[in-house]
Amino acid sequence: MLTAFSIGSKSFPDLWSKGTPPDIQIHIGGANAGFTSLNAALDYLQAHPQESVWVMNWDAPSFPPKDEQMNENLTVLFLAGPDLKTEREPLAWIGKAATGNVSDFEAKAGTTRAVQAWKATIAQAAHNANVDPASIQFVVHDAGKGGDAASTRLASLSQTLTETLPEFDYTKQVFNTSALLGDMGAGTALTNVALAIGRVNHFGGNALIAGTTDASHPTAVVVLPPSKLTPIDPDSDWFRARGEDNAYLPWWGRRHDTNYGMQGYSW
Repeated sequence: MLTAFSIGSKSFPDLWSKGTPPDIQIHIGGANAGFTSLNAALDYLQAHPQESVWVMNWDAPSFPPKDEQMNENLTVLFLAGPDLKTEREPLAWIGKAATGNVSDFEAKAGTTRAVQAWKATIAQAAHNANVDPASIQFVVHDAGKGGDAASTRLASLSQTLTETLPEFDYTKQVFNTSALLGDMGAGTALTNVALAIGRVNHFGGNALIAGTTDASHPTAVVVLPPSKLTPIDPDSDWFRARGEDNAYLPWWGRRHDTNYGMQGYSW
């Protein structure tokens, strides 16, 4: 870390603000591991509002033997404390993740324990973001497709969303990332958070990220849009940061002192 980012190097004093190594915490787990890291980062920023945290997750579930697969992801979020003067527009606001427990509920006619747990989890995630659950307008999740497990996850989540969100249109207001990319393993949670950030930054509305892979413990995060959205002009070119099968340039909140003159990329 010190070498890669020249931390403390007298030859590159503009590349670092502190000459000491960062505090690095590692959380090992499955698809929900990124939510654990996210909450740890948000707790740190609550205690250190003038600082920043990098929170990341990555995995290559198909390796070995296969690499460079669609489900191989690394996502990094650069989070700023509320008092850190970034001189940039925020991309979005993120609430803490909430986790439910199916065993806390009893079976009832007309519903399931899983649906009850999902409703409680979404309500807590919305509370963490200081919004009403009914204000959620888009959902990103990891239920996947094919097989009994995915079908069970989809059934519980879809019933919950239909009963929780007013006039909810599942075909237009949901993105099932794992159905497109496959099982992303520990690279799942923050990849879905990043997708939700992109959605609310351009289109507005509150978004829900649902972690469905632990059948006993549903997990949810609510992401809120900034006060100033970044509109999309469908008639103009969209910059793509890419090289063959890689998309690797950072996406920053827009600087207050810069007229970018382009869309799809900021620095």
